[in-house]
Amino acid sequence: MRWTPIVLLLAACGPTPKAKPDGGGGGGDDGGGGGNVDAATCGAQTEPIETMNLGDPPDLLVVLDRSGSMSSCPNGNPFCTNPSKWSIMDTALTSVVMSKQTQIKFGLLEFPSNDDCAADAGAEVGIALNAGAAVDTYFNNRDPDGNTPAATSLQSALGYYNSIPVNPAGRYVLFATDGLPGCTGDPENDTVNAVAALFNAGIKTYVLGFGSFGGTNVLNAAATAGGTARPGATKFYDAQNAADLDQALNDIAGGVIVPTCTFALATVPPDPNNVTVTIAGNPVPRDTNHNNGWDYYPDAMTITFFGTYCDQIKSGAVGDVTFVYGCPGPVIN
Repeated sequence: MRWTPIVLLLAACGPTPKAKPDGGGGGGDDGGGGGNVDAATCGAQTEPIETMNLGDPPDLLVVLDRSGSMSSCPNGNPFCTNPSKWSIMDTALTSVVMSKQTQIKFGLLEFPSNDDCAADAGAEVGIALNAGAAVDTYFNNRDPDGNTPAATSLQSALGYYNSIPVNPAGRYVLFATDGLPGCTGDPENDTVNAVAALFNAGIKTYVLGFGSFGGTNVLNAAATAGGTARPGATKFYDAQNAADLDQALNDIAGGVIVPTCTFALATVPPDPNNVTVTIAGNPVPRDTNHNNGWDYYPDAMTITFFGTYCDQIKSGAVGDVTFVYGCPGPVIN
């Protein structure tokens, strides 16, 4: 999973002049000399600066299990139906799509699509920005039923991706299921092979198992084939309850957002020329030629990193970017 860089403003006080006998503080009404520095905005304090990911949004197609077992509770008790895995998935998935719909192009492809063993070649929700309302409408009009044609649905996912333009910002599948695959001659191997075919096409697959079931081996193999194996014995995202599901979906969604090298600032630096920038604690030089360093670009409210520093951010190797702003103030002799 990639880190999302955190941008912090550390306000560092500039020199404060001694008060003159007339109480002018060296500034006067003409604005010269800087005046007394307001301790409320220039003290030993740390405040978060609002940032916005300005990078291109990747594609994430949710391949969702709608089989009849989704009508039961996550604890595996077939007589427990409230809350059902389907209703929990509705709440959790709709929430994460709504919260990240401007940063990720979401789509949704269900299985089965005919209450038996089919999986539509097209997506029930086409991949697009601002897909939250469409996902909400989908859940309002669908209930769980049928079998688990996982392999067929993953093959349909590849066919769907092949029918739309390749997104250079990334293409991903989230395969979410609550049970063992079925409906084909060799359902487990067919499922893993379908995930491998996606990977070979440049599409990684995140695998999420929801609730208590015995499909650990096939989901581990699918996660490995999809290029998203987690460390430890369990390679897939294992969600046993609503809280686990919320965490897993947010982790997966956060993992597909490539950190941008450009950050939009919510406030103007007090002195734009008195700034120290660090990545993971290491100073970054300002480079107005945009070869290797940072600069205000494309405007004074945006900071962009270039060269190897941008590469570090995109790789996910660093967890924070820090700007230390010096406050303007008069020179004291």
